[in-house]
Amino acid sequence: MIYGDNIKGMSVILLNEGIIAEKRLSEIIQGLTQGVVTISPATLEKFQAQFAQKLVSSGELEAIKEHLLNGEVMHTDDTPLRCAETVDYLDDGTEIVRSEAKKSFKATVRTYSNVLSTFYTVNPRKDKAGVERDGLLPRYIGILSHDHESKFYNYGRRRPTCGEHLIRDLKGLRDLQMIPWAGLMRTHVQGMNNYKNEDVEKGSTACDPAVLASFEQKHDDLLAQGRIQHGQMRENELGYSEFNAMLNRLTDYKDNYLLFIRDYKAPFTNNLAERDLRPEKTKEKVSILFRSWNGIKIHTQIRSFISTLKKRNMDLYSGITKVINSIAVLR
Repeated sequence: MIYGDNIKGMSVILLNEGIIAEKRLSEIIQGLTQGVVTISPATLEKFQAQFAQKLVSSGELEAIKEHLLNGEVMHTDDTPLRCAETVDYLDDGTEIVRSEAKKSFKATVRTYSNVLSTFYTVNPRKDKAGVERDGLLPRYIGILSHDHESKFYNYGRRRPTCGEHLIRDLKGLRDLQMIPWAGLMRTHVQGMNNYKNEDVEKGSTACDPAVLASFEQKHDDLLAQGRIQHGQMRENELGYSEFNAMLNRLTDYKDNYLLFIRDYKAPFTNNLAERDLRPEKTKEKVSILFRSWNGIKIHTQIRSFISTLKKRNMDLYSGITKVINSIAVLR
């Protein structure tokens, strides 16, 4: 049977945006059409592969990458998914797909995001080598927002570290490790962010120098107080190691944590990247794991296109059918 573009486009949307499993979608289509249209899971998988190849060959994915590379700010984050296959890389970069009976492997899906574009990649491990293979950050010279992961400090011109993560960690240090100082630092960080948000609403594009100086002095004073308090603790006391780690973190990465208030272009939070990864966790709940490495790669390519269309308020069905018919959408 020959299937038209309408069926193919609908399938791509339901599988990747609706997060419906291939077998379930096959059953739904057959039920809705009272058996007139039957599409096997294998055929649906073929639709996916053909569409992903169109995205690559037409330059749509490259257009997303170029928009990200030319953007002033980029967010990045990654999350693990399960796959029945993994890959090993030879010295020349060749992929060797590998599987083992009754075993699944961890794969790392990474997002590179801004307010108008999303690009997903997949790697077998959560390491710097995967970032290098992705090929974006080594070329990026803008502001890179991330969640305090060491590998990301190697890229971008300036690197703000997520303040929301810091606030959560300080809350844990205060409530679970019983360190009152963490509550004071948390209040200070929240106060800086509130000030910036209100200042931006008033039309400001930079923090008043005197206010900024007072914020930085407060940060240093709190760190000094923390060092004194930590020095009065016993090594086996609850929270001793965690308190020391937080003090070192806020000392060593002070510039990264304060960049959002020093430069209003730098974001306070990396939540944009986290939001872009949520559909991938939903996909994992529905499918449990990907059956093949090629399948998870195809999914990331299609999701890159769909997420980008949504951010730009573009119609998904129209965009997908245009790509199927070799009509430019993003390029």
